[in-house]
Amino acid sequence: MAIGDTSLKVELALLQSLTSSDFMALASLQGHSGRGGWDYVWGNRNDRYQYMVIRAGHGLAGTALRLGRWVKIDGAGAENSQERLHCPMMLAEHLQSAAVFPLMTTANRQIVGLIYLGKRKQSNFEVNELLAAQEKIATLASLLEGIIQETAK
Repeated sequence: MAIGDTSLKVELALLQSLTSSDFMALASLQGHSGRGGWDYVWGNRNDRYQYMVIRAGHGLAGTALRLGRWVKIDGAGAENSQERLHCPMMLAEHLQSAAVFPLMTTANRQIVGLIYLGKRKQSNFEVNELLAAQEKIATLASLLEGIIQETAK
C-alpha cells in the first residue's frame, strides 16, 4: 500500500502544480455507499473539511458525484456567487473558484473518488489547467483503485 499511496501523493502534487491550485482534496468513495469524506487534503486553512460529508447533489462535490462528470464554480456570472454560498468547502476555505472531478474505474465506470481543486485569489481556472486536470484523472483513478483493492485484502 505504501508504494501506491506514495505514487498517488506524487501525482496529486503534480496536479496541484499544473492547475495552480491553492487547495486540493481527494475523497475515496469506495465502501461509503455514495457518501464519503475527504481523505487527502493540501493547502487547507482549517480542519472543517473533516466534518464534511459528501452526499450526491449537495454542494459542488455532490453535484459532480450525482452527474458523474466534472463541474466548476468560478467568478463568471452572478449565479456563481449564489452557488458559492451553497458550497461548504468554498465557504470554509474561502475559495473564489473550484472544480471537482470524479475518479472512475475503467472497467465499469463506477465513481471511486473525487478530486476537489480550489483557488483563493484567482477567480477562474484557465482552459489549459482544466485540460491538465482531465488528463491526470485516469492515472489518479487507477492509483486510487489499486489502493482500495489492496486495502480490501
